Amino acid sequence: MNFDIHLRFTPSPAFVGILAEMNEQFPNWTDGSYDWANQTVDFLAAPTPLPKFDETMFQTPLSQRALNDTLQIAIALLSGNYPLVRDYLKDTRFAFVIGYPRSGGSYLTKELLRTLGLDHTRVSEALAHDGFPDLRETWYDWAGNQPYYHLQEAMFQVAEFLVLARLYYQRNTERRQGGFWLAPKKMHKILAWAGSFKMLLGQGRADYLATVRHPVPACISIYEKCGGLPTNGLFPVAAPRSAIERWIINDLMHLGFGAQEVATMSYFEAVLAGWTQFHLNMATSGLFLGNRDEVRIVPYGKESLEQVVRDYRTNYGDAGAAPEPVHTHDKSRHHAEWLARGDEAVQTVTTAWSALGLHFPELSRA
Repeated sequence: MNFDIHLRFTPSPAFVGILAEMNEQFPNWTDGSYDWANQTVDFLAAPTPLPKFDETMFQTPLSQRALNDTLQIAIALLSGNYPLVRDYLKDTRFAFVIGYPRSGGSYLTKELLRTLGLDHTRVSEALAHDGFPDLRETWYDWAGNQPYYHLQEAMFQVAEFLVLARLYYQRNTERRQGGFWLAPKKMHKILAWAGSFKMLLGQGRADYLATVRHPVPACISIYEKCGGLPTNGLFPVAAPRSAIERWIINDLMHLGFGAQEVATMSYFEAVLAGWTQFHLNMATSGLFLGNRDEVRIVPYGKESLEQVVRDYRTNYGDAGAAPEPVHTHDKSRHHAEWLARGDEAVQTVTTAWSALGLHFPELSRA
């Protein structure tokens, strides 16, 4: 019995924006004015609206290659033809930076890009940062009213990302020692499909850098980045101010919390629940599939984060270039009433990891 399945490919906004930038038709997206990895300035950046591009942008040789490659890789993903995908990426090695928000991932991604000789402010957030491709543990939106099958859309976004990353780094960087192009990517969403990604790329074909930070300073950094602690101290479920706060809401909904319950939760309570779920999920997501040594756990801190950068500079870049210093702070004492609860969350995760044969690192309160 045979069935005909009709697929619809609608390029994602991230794909269109990155492709336009590579065609030099969207320069203001990466003009250096937006520092998505700024350590000291917390702000809410309004995304640059994506202009409409006429058909000529999609007719360039680069665009035609990207579109054709994306369709080929998407069909391979949907049909399970992983050898084709691995062959396509045989000269690309990804360095995935994974971690709960405000745990040093942006810093590390920026420094890996600098290792390749790139100014991170001129690499689009879409290509280097979290949101794209949009992977989810559930295949539909929370209201169930998507006009298409979300798993199909996510598969196409994975294909878009793999193709664009390959083309971008081959065009803009040099081959590294070993004959491959290194492609850094901050990608906490990989945990939704971690085992599948590792099976797709193959053993030893990517680096996985997991940054881990104590939940109380992480929470403080989150609310500072989102405009400050709400005056009532509650989590702003009705009007989340950033992608991070929306992710926390999604985490809580996965745990069965309703919107009315979240509306009564303190900001710290909400983040602690999301932080705990994230790290429990990290252990069971398939991230450690095949070889646990492929995953480098990086506790948040000046020495540990900067050492990762030094190691990459030694192996893949200019070993003499010092990493930008990590700026740490100790603001946890301002919320001393939450430190014990934060320590309990760390112990909960530590115990769960240990029961699974994994080691969760000791964490400072900075």
